[in-house]
Amino acid sequence: MLFLLLGCNPDPGDPTQTIGYRDGTDTATSSGERGSVKISEVMWAGSVSSDGTHDPTDQFIELRNESARPVNLTGWQLEFDAGVQVTVILPELPLIEVGEHIFLATKNTGCFPAPDALLPELNLQYGEPFRITLVDSDERLIEPVGNSGSPPYAGGYDLVRSRSMERVELMFGGSGMEPGSWHYYTPAEVDVPNNDRIAADCQGLTLASPGRPNSPDYSGAYSTGSFE
Repeated sequence: MLFLLLGCNPDPGDPTQTIGYRDGTDTATSSGERGSVKISEVMWAGSVSSDGTHDPTDQFIELRNESARPVNLTGWQLEFDAGVQVTVILPELPLIEVGEHIFLATKNTGCFPAPDALLPELNLQYGEPFRITLVDSDERLIEPVGNSGSPPYAGGYDLVRSRSMERVELMFGGSGMEPGSWHYYTPAEVDVPNNDRIAADCQGLTLASPGRPNSPDYSGAYSTGSFE
C-alpha cells in the first residue's frame, strides 16, 4: 500500500514559474505600487517673465520617486480630468532615483527651458477645477491628486507673480486629493536654490521649484520633513 501511494505521488521537482521582479535598472518600463511615485508640484497658473508678461499656457507637472528603488516612468500614464478627459502615455524618461524629481512641461520655449520631457497635452484652464491621476505601465493606480469638482488647492497668478501648487512634505501619508496636502510656493533663504530650472529672466516673477525639492510650508498646520 505504501509503495502504491508513493507511486501515485511522485516528486514534482522545482517549480518552473517564478515571480519576476523589476528593479528599475534596465531600460524596460517598471511597475509601481500605490504611492510609490507622487505628483509633487503642479504649475497650472502659467509663467510670468521679467517684463510682466503672463503666459497661462506655460505649465508643468512634477513627479517625485518615494519608493525604495529607482523607477522608470516610460510608458506610465497621466489622466487629466479638467473639463475634458485626456489620457497621456509618458514618453521616454530617465530613471528617477530614490527621492529625486522630474518635471514635464508644455514647452521648452518659455520660462521652463529644460524639462525632463515635453507634455504638450497638459492644458489646465486657469483657475478651473482639475484632477490628475498617475497610472503605471501595468495600468495600476499610483495616485490621484486634485478634485475635478473644486478649484485648485493652491497656486495662482495675482496679476504680478505666478505661484505653483506644491505638495506639503508630510512626514507620514498625505493624500493628494486633500487640500491640506498642498500649499503655495514660498520663497525662502536656502543654501541650495530650488528655482534654478526656471529661466533667469523669469525667476523673479515665476515662483516654483520644477525638478527640485519643494519650498517650506509655513502654514503651521502640518508636520513636515522627510521620514529620515
